[in-house]
Amino acid sequence: MVGAVQQQFPDFAFRPAGEVDAHHDLARFTWELGPEGGEATVVGFDVAVLSGDGRIAKVHGFLDKVPAA
Repeated sequence: MVGAVQQQFPDFAFRPAGEVDAHHDLARFTWELGPEGGEATVVGFDVAVLSGDGRIAKVHGFLDKVPAA
């Protein structure tokens, strides 16, 4: 999914928007997508489910800010 977004918006970059919050086998983090040095056009957060060996098994993504159609 990240690759498809980067192809569609080559002048935009993903960047973290805060610290990673983790508890047991879950990690939550907020991210932004926008032009380098500019205001974020899209903001979301993901919850990663970690496997027993600490690798990412699943990611659940949520969008908090998206551009109007």
